[in-house]
Amino acid sequence: MQLIEKKLSKLEEQKQKLEKEILALQNKRHEEFISLLNKIPSLNLEPMTLIGGLLHVVEEANKKPELKEKWRSAAQKFCGRLPSQKRTKTPQSSSQKAA
Repeated sequence: MQLIEKKLSKLEEQKQKLEKEILALQNKRHEEFISLLNKIPSLNLEPMTLIGGLLHVVEEANKKPELKEKWRSAAQKFCGRLPSQKRTKTPQSSSQKAA
């Protein structure tokens, strides 16, 4: 019985550490998002307008899933980076077209 209690206690400690780490990463993601918003040159929108726009984007993305990829691509161009999956796929398809 003590062994089980000891394991439970250890798992509970690990769980708490993971929850703290998750919270820290979520906060970092929020900070990075705000930082990106501040980098948009012509973002002179009132907060309520921006929130309404984001809600509209969510609604449209649910109606038309193909928009998600289009918006993701635009965001990646804006951020100046491409995901590793696309980096490996793009050169291969270009090589195949050239051959």
